[in-house]
Amino acid sequence: MVVVVFSPTADGVIAALLAPLFMTIGFFIWDVRWTASGGSAFALNMYKCLTASIGFIIMCLIRGFSNMDIASADVFTANNIGYLLLSSTLGIIVGDLLWLEALRLIGAKHVIVIDSIKPFAAAILGRIFLQENLRPPAWGGMFLTVLGVGVVSWEEQSKSSQAKEDADGECDDTNAVQIESDRISNDADDIGTTQISSQNTDDNVSIPDDKSKRYWRGYTCAIINVLADSFGSLLTKQHGAGMTTWTINLLRFGFAGIILLLVSIAMRLHGCYRSSRIDGHSQHTKNENKEDTESTLHIDQSCNTLSTPAQQQCLRPLWYQLPSLNLKGWLLAFTGVALVTFLCPAFEKFALFQITLALAISLSSIGPLYGLMLEVPFKGKRPTIWGCLGACLAIAGVVILSVFGY
Repeated sequence: MVVVVFSPTADGVIAALLAPLFMTIGFFIWDVRWTASGGSAFALNMYKCLTASIGFIIMCLIRGFSNMDIASADVFTANNIGYLLLSSTLGIIVGDLLWLEALRLIGAKHVIVIDSIKPFAAAILGRIFLQENLRPPAWGGMFLTVLGVGVVSWEEQSKSSQAKEDADGECDDTNAVQIESDRISNDADDIGTTQISSQNTDDNVSIPDDKSKRYWRGYTCAIINVLADSFGSLLTKQHGAGMTTWTINLLRFGFAGIILLLVSIAMRLHGCYRSSRIDGHSQHTKNENKEDTESTLHIDQSCNTLSTPAQQQCLRPLWYQLPSLNLKGWLLAFTGVALVTFLCPAFEKFALFQITLALAISLSSIGPLYGLMLEVPFKGKRPTIWGCLGACLAIAGVVILSVFGY
């Protein structure tokens, strides 16, 4: 049975506003440990889906799998479960993958622009498939919210890009000195430098074409991600009626976690197979290539003593492997899961069934606004004038949406 605190609509608005707050705090926690450990986005996605599913199972056992006023036989049909699994595939597996690929290809600034159409896509889908109508002021509130969040996100990304460029400039100066020192101490480096320069010259010739293709692929991935995520939310609202928010999230994240786990296991088995073939080939040619083998082993063993970031890549886990963390690191990672993958989707899915699809997605997209406020306690950064202006626009849009969005 659904517990009503104020009213169904007010509870939905509050839940939609709290969801991105939990997500933002969790992201700050993950940024402290997971990113520093070299863990990949795939490994984090797998870990959070599987870990959160355990919590969803516990809550389903406590709160039930369906609302008490609806018969379970009418809720858990093959059709409903199948569409929820499709929603998981679109929103969690495919959507997250395309979103990360878009970030890699075109950068966060361009992805932010494409993400801004998500509330409008949700409004159109809600109007077509759910017959949900928004009042004219709500469209204005949605526009203000998207504009404010976009300004905050763009300003924050600009600061991050500038800081990264400054750090890369210092790193390049240091690497240049190191490369020059290595060149002087090694007679064979002149040939290698000539080859690298020639290769770079050839690469520069194809930069315009490669850049154009990269942007086309990046924008395509970002647009498909917006459509997949919005359509996934639509399927959840259409076919999750009667289920508790814990059940919906158990089906979606549990299914995604199992798929990602199977991919990880398959890649591990493939790696073991390749290692066994390489070991067999090395054993067969050991006597003929003894010196080369000893040299290779020496290079591999010296990886533990390398200090530059590029050289330390060999110490990082593979993209399908979990990173190596201490007890405090795993506790922080677990806390991030509890906030981002447990509480955030629980509140999101609750709000999805209390308010319109467009309002729920619009309010759930104000994470950058919370990020602007949380940067002060977490990173000691003060917001800029543009950041404050964007926050004011977003807050005004949220107020209008909360009043006229249903």
